[in-house]
Amino acid sequence: MKIAILTELFPPSIGGQEVRYAEISKALTARGHSVHVYCIQSVPGTKAEELIDRTVIHRHPEAYGYQQPILSVLRRSPSTVLKYALWCRSIDPEAFDCFIFNQWPIAHILLAPRSMRARSVIDWCEYRDGILFGLFQRYVPRLVSSNMANSITLQHKLQARSGCNFEVLPSGVFPAQFRATPHAKRKGILYLGRIEEHKNLPLMLMSYELLRSKGYQGRLRIVGSGPALSKLQQIVKSSKLVDDVDVLGFATEDQKTELMASSEIFLLTSRREGFPRAIAEAMASGLPIVTVDYPGNGARDVVQQYGIGKVTDPDPEQVAGGVLAVMEGWETYSKACLSGSRSLDWEVLVDKLLQIAASKSRQS
Repeated sequence: MKIAILTELFPPSIGGQEVRYAEISKALTARGHSVHVYCIQSVPGTKAEELIDRTVIHRHPEAYGYQQPILSVLRRSPSTVLKYALWCRSIDPEAFDCFIFNQWPIAHILLAPRSMRARSVIDWCEYRDGILFGLFQRYVPRLVSSNMANSITLQHKLQARSGCNFEVLPSGVFPAQFRATPHAKRKGILYLGRIEEHKNLPLMLMSYELLRSKGYQGRLRIVGSGPALSKLQQIVKSSKLVDDVDVLGFATEDQKTELMASSEIFLLTSRREGFPRAIAEAMASGLPIVTVDYPGNGARDVVQQYGIGKVTDPDPEQVAGGVLAVMEGWETYSKACLSGSRSLDWEVLVDKLLQIAASKSRQS
């Protein structure tokens, strides 16, 4: 099959969606399929078109400030979104058997010609509240032939909102990239992901402070980059946790593998998630998870579905108690992580993706 992936961001841009589509592309091309990615040229030094690991990357428009618009409340540059959507619209619908649209930035779906949408799949990664997002989530799924969500929770929410059927394609991993080490060789708590307001990292810090008061000796390592990084660094620097918390910033893939293998608990206090890729990576590393019970936090359902840790109320005392409870049953939770991660192998998930794509191809 010849497959087009239309996504706002792609490596070397850094983030969960970028890694998701890079790995989907890798899994598809390994099966002999032709993959073309259409994304925004958001990173200086990248080419407008190049071949990387058998995937053809097309980048347009050149917009190095795409994620830092003049009005920060917009999160993305509106003019770039429009240019990108119009460029995507110009792709020959007959050139591909199937189109996979990232949910973001939405405008590229709205402006796509009907002939393209007729054999397109939207890959939904998150659910948003609010009137405008509510309208998008109700009507945009009806514009294409198929939809998929990255978690069961997201599937149920979007089906209820739109009345459309959604397949589930969770965050995948290549298990060979990770390693599980014995508990005796691990120590400390890890957070790995974007540093943003909705990640609710102050709750993590308060919970960790309580753990220290209860005698917990492991360090807290916070890894990742994002708009709230400098604020977080200032909070930690001015707190009494300054000697116990490491705010490490960006980590390479090799560094992430080592961090996952050397930590004993993965802690996620986010208010809003789909199926975080970091959760899949933690599972492949045999790293148990503690997360919190916010309605928008899809990670809680992943933890409960696979039995890989604890879900607590979003309260420092409860989170600290959840960490201690997982420590007591660490071996059981770690084995559940490894068992569950087998179903998240991209070699397994790509079969389902191909079934969805084939059913919506030019032959349908």
